[in-house]
Amino acid sequence: MTRNEKQPKQGINRRDFLRLGGGAAVVALTAGAGIAKVLRPGGTAAAAPAASPAFAPPTTIKTIRLVATDGFFSFPGRRSTDPGPLVIPDDGRIFGFGFRAVESNEVSSNGPGRIDKLTQKYKGKVSWPAPILPIDKDTQTFIVLTNIGLVVRPDLDDSHTIHWHGFRNPNSVFDGVPEVSVSVPPGRDFPYLFVPRDEGTYMYHCHFEDVEHVQMGMDGVVYIKSSNPGYAYDLPDGSPALDTAFDRQFSFMLNEIDTHPHDNLVNIQEFVWSNYKANHWVMNGRSYPDTIIRDQDLPGTDFDLGDGLYSQPISSLMQCNPGDKVLMRIASLGYEQHAMQLLGIPMTVVGQDASYLGANAYTTNTLYLGAGEARDVIFTAPLYDASLALNANDTLGDYNRYWFRNRSAQRLINPDVPGLGGMVTEVRVYLNALGAQTGPNETF
Repeated sequence: MTRNEKQPKQGINRRDFLRLGGGAAVVALTAGAGIAKVLRPGGTAAAAPAASPAFAPPTTIKTIRLVATDGFFSFPGRRSTDPGPLVIPDDGRIFGFGFRAVESNEVSSNGPGRIDKLTQKYKGKVSWPAPILPIDKDTQTFIVLTNIGLVVRPDLDDSHTIHWHGFRNPNSVFDGVPEVSVSVPPGRDFPYLFVPRDEGTYMYHCHFEDVEHVQMGMDGVVYIKSSNPGYAYDLPDGSPALDTAFDRQFSFMLNEIDTHPHDNLVNIQEFVWSNYKANHWVMNGRSYPDTIIRDQDLPGTDFDLGDGLYSQPISSLMQCNPGDKVLMRIASLGYEQHAMQLLGIPMTVVGQDASYLGANAYTTNTLYLGAGEARDVIFTAPLYDASLALNANDTLGDYNRYWFRNRSAQRLINPDVPGLGGMVTEVRVYLNALGAQTGPNETF
């Protein structure tokens, strides 16, 4: 065949499409006829594919501002008041990195000097875990990350990212993996865009040098709320999944710490990560008995950084009334597998890795989580038993106590401190002494 000979047409070209009338063709397509029927050569129509559900664009926009910086954390066995020799730094605290929330009215989103203002207030005032982020479904969400740099190690120019772990993100630019996304260097900020459509519990963390940065404290819980308040999940038709109803909810970020890389980093020393061996086990950035310190009791504690800021602000204490349905959103971003038990109360797992289990929900007394996994768990608070009443100076009065803890006794200790410690907290059941919750992990 010579160059001038015409080949038979395959499909249709742009000119033919315009001759048909692009607008009419688009109307036909959106009506479900399908491009095969409109443009099939030879006049034969292919079977129209099944119409897809209409895409619903997000109707609301939410902006969350976070800053990334460094500072120190407080743990039993690592304080100047603890028995035994002091470590570096002199007061025994552990060096780390973290994300901290910024109120939307604190600084203009694009005003002059915004990064300088954030730096002046927050630099060196680390927070662990990162803030709990409740997000509404179908909400166009911008998480604006500002890297304000480090105080203790100003020589480090580490970038940071926001990676929404397990999130179905169609665009890698906003995924936070630095090889295919955008990382934020010191003195800069970047808005990560997410449009969540599937409810459930996720987690987020820095993915820049993630082995080090997650261990240093850059992780937190993010969850997508059901369209039906008071439920953890929706059914496909939009109605609530009735077995996920709850009265109170608590989020838990499980992790463990090897203090050696933290101490080496603050002292400008190398750490070989294959030598990692945890010696602290934490829930929401604290070890027991710190896990049960209430919001009201934070001022004046070792977590108090001044100006109303706290290094470890999230309590793990679960307070409830008899008969309350309690939702636990549990995520794990350490390097170990954990087996968690709620002694004396059955737990029903209704969601796993932000997926509703439905008929596959199961009841258990031991919950297994590997690194990077999440569970949505519901339990019913038992009836109050006056014969088992405790008080322990609780201002709300007597309560029944149940333990939520790691099954391994090796993870229920604090180094160099006698008694119970590590990855454990309490469920306190009062005699109808509590009002309604206004947010996750709220204490009374």
